[in-house]
This record gives sequence, C-alpha cells and structure tokens, in this order.
Amino acid sequence: MRADAALTVLAAPDGRSVVTVQRSRPPLTLRRIRATGPGAQVCLVGSAGGPLGGDELSLTLEVGPGAALRLRSTSAQLVQPDLDGQAASVRMCATVGPGAVLEVGLEPTVLAAGCLLHASTEIELAADATLCWRETTVLGRHAEPAGRAVQRWRVRRAGRPLLRTTTTLLDPAGYRSPALLGEARVLATVLVAAPGLTPPERVLSGGRGAVHVLPEAALVSALAADTVAAAAGLAELTEGWLDKLSG
Repeated sequence: MRADAALTVLAAPDGRSVVTVQRSRPPLTLRRIRATGPGAQVCLVGSAGGPLGGDELSLTLEVGPGAALRLRSTSAQLVQPDLDGQAASVRMCATVGPGAVLEVGLEPTVLAAGCLLHASTEIELAADATLCWRETTVLGRHAEPAGRAVQRWRVRRAGRPLLRTTTTLLDPAGYRSPALLGEARVLATVLVAAPGLTPPERVLSGGRGAVHVLPEAALVSALAADTVAAAAGLAELTEGWLDKLSG
C-alpha cells in the first residue's frame, strides 16, 4: 500500500492559525479538532491496520510564518511483517517557518515480531521557529521478540544541520549491549528547539536517559521497560524547562 498525507497551516490576519491544505487517505487520516487557543489542532487517525511490510507511507507538514500547529495521533502504530519479508517505509517531513510553532505528539510505534521498518523524520526550521516533537518506540508486543527498525532524523535550522542521527535496531546482539538499550523495551524521545533555549544537562540514574544539549535545542531520550516508565523518565528529564516552553 502507498499512501500520503499533507497538511499546511497558515497564520490568518486575526491571529488564528488556519488549515489551508488537508489531504489524506487511509491509513493516514487527518482530522481537525477544536483548538483551545489560536493554534490549529489536528489528529492523525490510524484508519487501517499496519503499516505492513511493503507499505510506503508519507506525511508532509508545513507551518507558515507566525502560525502554530499541534498534531496528535490517536492510537499506537503496530508495524507488522508481510509474507515476503519486505520493509515498511514511513517518512515524515516538516517545514516550520519564521516565528512558527510545531508541536507533534505521536502514540507509540510497536515493532511486532518479524517486521522491518525504515522510518525517517526530516525537519526544516526557520532560525526563530519552535519545535517540540515526541515519539516512542516499543520493541515487540507483550512476551514476543522485537521486530527490526532503522530510524533516521535529519533536522536543519536556517539551512544548517542541527541534528543528524540514526538508530539501528536490527540485531539484538548489538543493541542489547548495556551501553545501548540493555534490557529496555521502550525508547522514548522528544526533540525540542526554540530561540534562546538553554536546557540543563541531565542524566537519569543507571543510564536510563539523558538530555543531549544542542545549540538552542535538546534531544531528550529515556529507556524503560514500559511506556509508563518511559514517559516518567522524560518528565523527570524535562521538568522545569519544557513546561515553560509549552506555556
């Protein structure tokens, strides 16, 4: 299956953020919800199973100058194998204009046994754009082996590289090292970027997570046995500074 979705949000003269382009098809279905502030709010609804091996899915976001978008997903994404062992491909691209804000909160991606996922996130930020992007990866369903994945982040600010990183979850003999994931089943991350941001350097005990400080940005990661503990780890690492940004 091939499916793509696109969303464009622009600032209106009255200060509201208005969705000007909304295009989607299953399993990527976009639905607008009532906003609690001037920014636009949209849900990404999983309207079909998967992705399955062989699927190619893409989501493109554009937030124009001075606009704000909050995107949420409504359910976990279960990546499953097909009969031929093909990889599923999920690509997310975002452009955030001058003075614009993009906040993305995705429900977990679960790597079912036997699957192979190639995921890429590509973000272009204006010099004074604000970004908060959360995602979580779960290694297998309960009491089953984990699937495989290669996850790439490519983020640029004002045309210059801000973050380039690849997480390779192909061979448990490698990533189960105590120096990497160890026995953790969940990897939760949040990427934050904002003008003047100076996040503190923090590390969770036992190497369970850390704040990786970047120029006016931070990549925060937490490892845990389950999603609840992973969320708690992120909350501990971001306490006192991320809430100020969101507020």
